[in-house]
Order: sequence, then structure tokens, then C-alpha cells
Amino acid sequence: MSPLPERMADHWWRRPGRRQYVWHVLFDNQPAAREAVREVQNRMAGLAGFDLVPGPWLHMTTRIVGFADEISGAEASDLVTTAADGLSGLAPVQVSFSRIGFHPEAVVLVAQPVPSLLPIRRAVCDATRQVLGPERAGGDEEWIPHVTAAYSNADTPASPVIDAAGRTVPARDATVSRVDLVIQERCGHSYRWEKVAAARLGGIASRGE
Repeated sequence: MSPLPERMADHWWRRPGRRQYVWHVLFDNQPAAREAVREVQNRMAGLAGFDLVPGPWLHMTTRIVGFADEISGAEASDLVTTAADGLSGLAPVQVSFSRIGFHPEAVVLVAQPVPSLLPIRRAVCDATRQVLGPERAGGDEEWIPHVTAAYSNADTPASPVIDAAGRTVPARDATVSRVDLVIQERCGHSYRWEKVAAARLGGIASRGE
């Protein structure tokens, strides 16, 4: 998300329609984080070429696991148990949202401080490799923890949206105490999911919450 993009691009053109298992940090009970996103979205009101993310579907993608039709129910259960074991020594993490980031396909809020979230990322990545094996798990790309406020759906100049959104919002805080394994699918120009189970920091796994 640096340097700033010169043009926006269509986020959706290459996104598969197949259902996927994904590790998300969700913000159902984090009103301050959702308020920060709304402020960015309000600044973008009237700009063409963007799909704003509704409050119930705000998320921080932590690790894409794989296509749901290639992962068994037993493996999904093992993923959650193994991730909970890896998170057992971690306390809930306090993060702040103030910095706005710009990707050619999205406008986001970056979670800070990044180092405090890296052990969570490592735990779910390690669990994915342990359960699925290194070949099926794939690589672990560079991760910038963020919540997307809007996805671009067109090829347009980036400068108008950068000017409209700005670079920061007043800081809002959130607590990360769990990571949810979900089955996600693309529905038009949005993502929807079903919660499978949660791996909580402190090492407790809970299903279907």
C-alpha cells in the first residue's frame, strides 16, 4: 500500500466464485472500529467506482486456507484446534485504527501496531501448514493487517479518492481476542461467509458462534 497508486483497478475481475475457508478477525462487537470505517466511507460518499463494505461484513483477513471443496470437515476441525493451541500463550491484543491505506483495488484502515498482531498471524499460518501440509497450504505472503472500507470496481484515477478519503481518521481502538475460521464466498460485489468456529487467544476453541 505504498507508494500511493496512480490508478484504481477492478478488485472483482479475477476473484473466484468458489467457497473458501479463510481465517478472519471479525468486528461484530467492536463499534469503535466500525465507526472508523464509516468515517472513511462517509468521506467517499458520491465517488463512483467503489463498493462500500457493510458493517456486518467488515473483516481483517488473516490467512486464506483453501477451497472448501478441497478441505474435509475433519481437517477444518483440526485447523481450529491446532490454531487454538498456537494461540494459547497470547493475551488479547489492543489495536488502533487511524491510518488510511490505499491499494489499487481498495481503500483500507491499517491496524496498528502491526508487530502485536504478527503472533496471531503466525499461529494460524502454522496451523494451516501443520494440518494441510506445506504443499496444500501454499506460501505465506507479506501481511499488512487491515480492514477494507471500500473495494474498487473500476479503472479510474486514484487521486480523487485519495483526496476525498484523506490519510488518517481520529484513532479508534479495538480488541482482538479471537480469530474465526469461516467459509467465505463472493456474492456479486461483496463477500459473505458462514462462521465455522473460533480460535480464541488463550487457547480455547469454540464452534458456531
